[in-house]
Amino acid sequence: MDAAWIAEYKKETDRARRKAILDREREAHGGTPEFEIREKIWKARYDKKKGMNIDYGIRGWVNLQSTKRRIYLPGEKKRLQKEIGGIKSDWQFPLCAEYGEVGEKALYDELFNISLFYFDLCEKDKTYNSVLLGLGHISDERRSVKIAKEVKEITETIPENLGITEEFAPFINAAKEALRYKFPEDAADIE
Repeated sequence: MDAAWIAEYKKETDRARRKAILDREREAHGGTPEFEIREKIWKARYDKKKGMNIDYGIRGWVNLQSTKRRIYLPGEKKRLQKEIGGIKSDWQFPLCAEYGEVGEKALYDELFNISLFYFDLCEKDKTYNSVLLGLGHISDERRSVKIAKEVKEITETIPENLGITEEFAPFINAAKEALRYKFPEDAADIE
């Protein structure tokens, strides 16, 4: 199995270029489970509605982040458990489980990619990078530290408080690896 295209696909965050990688590899690896699961994940992750591009992977990340404000509210844990099921669905946990070990690897790679894409969005977002009501902007170093703190919260605090650390292990490990890949100097903050 040629793993080079999988490594390229895992690290490419542009939707069109990821699709081009899949299209290019269809002839070479179209019949393999490694290709098949990634193509199914791609089709499930990306959508277009009313002229707007939708990325269900990022939706899952944002929905998981939104739980941090509600974790400590009385009566919310049961509701949040239901939302966790939706996040796992957005990230294709059930589909990947059908493929066994090949599916686990594909899920991990996709969660790595979702994390990288989220970091790219953070780098480009003016609101994320602003301070004092948008009057100033944080430095690249402060932004990477901010992202590292966010990753720590989303991979440790939220899963521990909701009791989902074990079932979210693929996401936790993939997000931390993506942080080490994107910001090696700030990854120590999450260890």
